[in-house]
Amino acid sequence: MNRRVASGLAFLFPGIVIIATDLARRWTSISSWSGPIVRFYIVTSIVTLIVWGALCRVAAHTRGPSRLLVYAVLVSSAGLAWGGQSYLFGRFNSYLNERAVLVGTSMLPSVGQQIMADAGTLSIAVGPPLLLVCLWPIALQKISTSNLSKHLDLAVVGLIGAFTLGGSAIGSEQAATPDVLYFSALTGLARAKWDGKVSRLLPGARSPLPIPKLVPLQAKLRNVVFVVTESVRASDVCKRRDRSCATTPFTQRLLPHRLELEQMRALDSTTAISIAVLWSGVPVEASRDAYHQTPLIWEYAHAAGFGTGYWTAQNLLFGNHGTWLAGLPLDKTVSATEVDPNATYEVGAPDRKIIERALEDMNALTEPFVGVVHLSNTHFPYEIDPADAPFQPQRVAFGRGDQEQVHNRYKDAIHAQDKHVGHLVESIRARSYGRRTVIVFTSDHGEQMRERGAVGHTSTMLDAEIHVPFWVDAPEGTLSESERAALLAIERVPVTHIDVLPTLLDLMGLVDSDKLIDILAKLPGRSLLRGGSDPSQPKFMTNCSEIVACAFRNWGAMKDSKKIWAMEGDTQWSCLDIAADPLEENPLPLKECGDLVPFAERLGKGAPFR
Repeated sequence: MNRRVASGLAFLFPGIVIIATDLARRWTSISSWSGPIVRFYIVTSIVTLIVWGALCRVAAHTRGPSRLLVYAVLVSSAGLAWGGQSYLFGRFNSYLNERAVLVGTSMLPSVGQQIMADAGTLSIAVGPPLLLVCLWPIALQKISTSNLSKHLDLAVVGLIGAFTLGGSAIGSEQAATPDVLYFSALTGLARAKWDGKVSRLLPGARSPLPIPKLVPLQAKLRNVVFVVTESVRASDVCKRRDRSCATTPFTQRLLPHRLELEQMRALDSTTAISIAVLWSGVPVEASRDAYHQTPLIWEYAHAAGFGTGYWTAQNLLFGNHGTWLAGLPLDKTVSATEVDPNATYEVGAPDRKIIERALEDMNALTEPFVGVVHLSNTHFPYEIDPADAPFQPQRVAFGRGDQEQVHNRYKDAIHAQDKHVGHLVESIRARSYGRRTVIVFTSDHGEQMRERGAVGHTSTMLDAEIHVPFWVDAPEGTLSESERAALLAIERVPVTHIDVLPTLLDLMGLVDSDKLIDILAKLPGRSLLRGGSDPSQPKFMTNCSEIVACAFRNWGAMKDSKKIWAMEGDTQWSCLDIAADPLEENPLPLKECGDLVPFAERLGKGAPFR
């Protein structure tokens, strides 16, 4: 092989490694792309070859102090646009693109905390690219001739192409090489900041519709304690009929007769969207104005003269949540940073401290009262009690092949939290107001453990991320016979979070109030004490709402036990029957999901993969 051929291959080698790795990861998807998208990908591949070949050549032949600058550019670019993209694909099955970088920038502290918790996995992803770009220029000195001016020009041209190209330009947000996606995402971020669009990625200040003074329409007034946990999926908690169970043994022992809805699902897997649905009753496809104008549970309670409380282990700086909740009529409240100044965005303050504070404050609330206890420690990296961790072995880092160990840690976090929830239940029941208090429990969404390659939540509509626990514990006499019968009748019927707010209002005796007709008419849910919403009516599911932008487009729809979903890296809708195939391993022909496709595409404004 002559020197010219060797020099040419050496120039192309770094880019070939990136493209070959990407093809190995995404071949199934890429091979199904249409002609225009494939041609666009080829263009971005050429840019990848030019950028890394030219930058390595410039680093090889630059001398003096300028060489340090070139290496700084090369190393930082390789770490972020190459290694960082490998890390993200390992977690989400998608690369950082313009949408994802906008969302990530709006929640930088949260992103930083997740990365720190998963530093080992990140190092494994970033290490090889950094090693290659540090060593390859040294090799190039021996096999290539210096033409610094030409290669510097090529590097500049290549980087301009990388910063200006992006898959979204042709209607497919992942249709480029990973490094080009990263560079073009930075351009999109700069453009969004210039246009002032970043502020609309998260909820803002609310201006709720006024609620007139309400009178509960029931003879016996009930207290309501609504417990919302974080990232707990239904498959990892005890079912009421389980004879033995290690994940949630404390509530299992205390509540053998709880009314459990086994087929409850969130309509998203993003905390900010879920709690908006749970507390307001608005559907996930609601407008931004609807999210900001619809009253929340505490506003209804206050208008009816109930005492109100909100105790949250979640850091209210996360997702601008504090701004969204500002001005609520709360008699008692505490947030994560008030009990722990070092509360992180991810796991928040200790659930134990929040529950103790809630129990203390409930003694001072006027009955009837409505209180929300919002827990957080089951979020990645999952807070456990080392002295009581039955699931072993375990680890925090979430690399390929770690899912069993991380799943064990996740179950230990659920176990630790259940001990605190058990303490909450036991303490309430031991107090005088306990016999008049109904406790409702659910999770905001679930959690994926690489069942389909991704990690955590916000990526898919798979059951691992949306199938959640839901139970009601009601002392004798707090529910009517018809209410109890209604819950028993839908124990195994598919229901969703849009029915939770109407259920809470029903428990408060407000759902039939003439003064709420106009407000409640706009909400699609129906009280679970009256059978819930019709499961044969399609429900839209998404992590891409007007109140919280999604990093990776994904949505779908559900009717009865059938559902469809897709994300931007897919090539078609996936049709599933969760009754016949609860593990979702056998997709059905799309025709089996009937009218769900046009329904999902109408509300989602198309398919996420187009």
